[in-house]
Amino acid sequence: MKNCLIVIPARYHSQRFPGKVLKKLGGKPVIQWCYEAALKSGLGDIIIATEDKKVLEFAGSIGAKAILTSKALKSGTDRVFVAAQKTKYEFIINLQGDEPFMQAITLRKAFEKLLENPDNDIATACSKITDKKEINNPNCVKIAMNKKGQALYFSRAPIPFHHAFSKLSKKEPYYKHCGFYIYRKNALKTFVSLPQSNLENLECLEQLRALENGMKIVVAKVKTLGPAIDMPSDIKRAENYLKQARLR
Repeated sequence: MKNCLIVIPARYHSQRFPGKVLKKLGGKPVIQWCYEAALKSGLGDIIIATEDKKVLEFAGSIGAKAILTSKALKSGTDRVFVAAQKTKYEFIINLQGDEPFMQAITLRKAFEKLLENPDNDIATACSKITDKKEINNPNCVKIAMNKKGQALYFSRAPIPFHHAFSKLSKKEPYYKHCGFYIYRKNALKTFVSLPQSNLENLECLEQLRALENGMKIVVAKVKTLGPAIDMPSDIKRAENYLKQARLR
């Protein structure tokens, strides 16, 4: 679809895990996995946006279009906006460069959700948490939604709280958020113009800025989400996930 641009922000100098986008996973760098998922989605053109020439050079080696952005940019979303602001695309996908197990179908489902809900500004995805270890893991972002499938809140804490007295406590699953966003172009422009919000700074989750300012985020539910790469230890976890996926 030519009205959609996929931007992959790939910050080499990540605070928690420098160089993670070029770390090898299953024989190829993390960023390559993300790029290939974007290609398979068929949703539109793709640009890798980075602040380091090493990533720029790697992108060129696999035939990917890439641009060098300022090291002073505060977030991946700012990098996405810089890459997209002078283009004419109606929809901008922020596919983060540390989500190697992103599936093309996940991107397409979220995109369809946004098309079906014209009053929403942003789309993303979630899946049921099946590994109980993830519930209390702050690197696994949880999400609570309303009946329309719109995000009410995102948190690093387990939400919604499952009270022992509630009959739903053992039945209702937790949902984890998949770290990508599909913006209507005007919504992206609005989002980056807003100052960082209190909840955003408390949880270190920039999507809370959108919710605090009344923006609507619609969420597609998908079957599975693989692990993102946040810390060095995640590479081993991702390798194990990959092995299990290949055995299925």
